[in-house]
Amino acid sequence: MSTLLPQRLGVAAVAVRSLRRAPAAPGHQLHQQLRFLSLQEYQSKDLLRRYGINVQKGAVASTADEAFAVADRLKREGATDLILKCQILAGGRGKGTLTSGLRGGVKICSTPTEVRDFAKDMIGYRLITQQTDELGEEVNKVLVHEGVNIVKELYLAIVLDRSYASPVIVASTQGGMDIEQVAETDPDAIHVRPIDIDTGVSDNDARAIALALGFDDSCVPKVSQQLKRLYELFVACDATQVEINPFAITDVAPDAVMCVDAKIAFDDSAKYRQQELFSMEDESLMDPREAAAHKAGLNYIGLDGNIGCLVNGAGLAMATMDIIKLHGGSPANFLDVGGGANRQQVAEAFRILQADDKVRSILVNIFGGIMRCDLIAEGIVQAAEEVELKIPLVVRLNGTNVEKGRRIIAERMVNTDKKIDIQVIDDFEEAAKAACATIQSDVT
Repeated sequence: MSTLLPQRLGVAAVAVRSLRRAPAAPGHQLHQQLRFLSLQEYQSKDLLRRYGINVQKGAVASTADEAFAVADRLKREGATDLILKCQILAGGRGKGTLTSGLRGGVKICSTPTEVRDFAKDMIGYRLITQQTDELGEEVNKVLVHEGVNIVKELYLAIVLDRSYASPVIVASTQGGMDIEQVAETDPDAIHVRPIDIDTGVSDNDARAIALALGFDDSCVPKVSQQLKRLYELFVACDATQVEINPFAITDVAPDAVMCVDAKIAFDDSAKYRQQELFSMEDESLMDPREAAAHKAGLNYIGLDGNIGCLVNGAGLAMATMDIIKLHGGSPANFLDVGGGANRQQVAEAFRILQADDKVRSILVNIFGGIMRCDLIAEGIVQAAEEVELKIPLVVRLNGTNVEKGRRIIAERMVNTDKKIDIQVIDDFEEAAKAACATIQSDVT
């Protein structure tokens, strides 16, 4: 591993792993929020095509008949094999199982009719893989593209690496398999090369990666061109990950490389300048609660408990979840309204929590700093009036403008004709106990 210190290996592997969905533990359903926008394969390939990167010809389809039409066109254009792929945001599709009973979310077909028949057992069903939970993900679209004769499968990724404080290119001759598994079983097969953010991929960088992937000097120019174009996409689109697996050598020529499968993720903080990309996000694949929170600018992760949490600050949110568990409760979510939330966002947070069937009580835990307690209080009473809270509410406020916040809640609750079960408690632990007690009394 000439370009990589052994202790660095885990960094690049984790950088890739952290952008994938991990399966939930048996019997525990975890609705995990992705920190970054991720595109489906067909969207990623369309984007790669724009930057002059080699990908297979094909198109996405939403129905079996549409899949047949795409396959028929590809056949008439000379395709020998046809590849049909379920489109979900999880890996391991080829070894997955659909709720229709079909095994395998990736199929190699010979005829358009075969494509249509398989598509009927894919679209509208859920695909369960090693990277989904036990419920799987719903398949709303399939990708139909031409097959290519692959001589060798390679691995290539560009990710951000904190330890290098720069992007790095991760390359391996062992493509077509899980990069973390390669890292564990054969770490010398993985090469990592940091890239100077100011100069980009130099000729030396591209040559070093091409040689590490096993190409000889005659192949370096064309392979280097593809590497540079991938990096151009990475920077221009504010990507956090561009993963090509496999980065395939085809039988056309020794230097004829193609991106056969692609996963690309983007930095949420760049949304303001990447409007077109973010408009591609398929919210049908997201947990509806998380989609609503995302639109409202809230940090939300759905869990499987029954006490809704509304907190400001990630650390305090984690502590709140822990203390609920300590006193026999179960948190229904991680919800951090942050330091700049307004009254409307707080009210929307209540709507999201109350819309969750599992939530039987809500605990608000606010330490006022940048987020003032009176603003949270205004949001609470606004939510109480607009949303018509029907479940017990425990509020703990402390910090900036705390007295004003408590007064707002007290006055508004007295002057409203809506019946609301609300407790305002100063102590953190006592508030958590009270929230757990409302659940226990509800059960009894």
